[in-house]
Amino acid sequence: MVREPPAWARVLDARITLGVSLGLLAVGLGGPLPWAPLAVALGVGVLGLAWGRAPTRVARGFGAALLAGLLTAALHVALGTRAGAQAGLVLGARMAAGVAVFGLFSHLTPPWAFAGALRKLGAPDVFTELLTLSARYARVFEGAARTAREAQLVRGGYSGTRRALGSMGALAGLTLVRAFDQASATAEARAARGVGSRS
Repeated sequence: MVREPPAWARVLDARITLGVSLGLLAVGLGGPLPWAPLAVALGVGVLGLAWGRAPTRVARGFGAALLAGLLTAALHVALGTRAGAQAGLVLGARMAAGVAVFGLFSHLTPPWAFAGALRKLGAPDVFTELLTLSARYARVFEGAARTAREAQLVRGGYSGTRRALGSMGALAGLTLVRAFDQASATAEARAARGVGSRS
């Protein structure tokens, strides 16, 4: 069961969580490779679980980092270079650290709070507004993609490799079309309010 972020995180200034996140990334990526990013990834992953992050999200991030590391190692081996396993481990560790840090940051810091922190730091209003809209519609598209995938599963769209590839292509296309439609509608709404027009 997914828990809410701790009470202290709800009143914490987003500039603090942003600064700590960037500091953790600097420590992980600037320290001895691959041990520093691995330590950051594991430590932040454990904190995320303790502070209410969904275990599936944490595992998915580590899984993507592991896959990237294995593909990198395999590519180096296929090319005959000596850095195969080491290069894969370094890339996987860096990805795991980045995914863990930004996953925990997004869990502790709502998009509106992050946008407000950026505005206080001097970021342009149009940037913070687009960031907030992107975060909002990312959740909408995630829900739409999940619904479409569940419908495909009911119809047996993933029974067999060939049908699964076709279903994944259709799902990606549907999500992309909805994203373009929503972007067009958002642009028209902003133009109707006079946002972004030059006077």
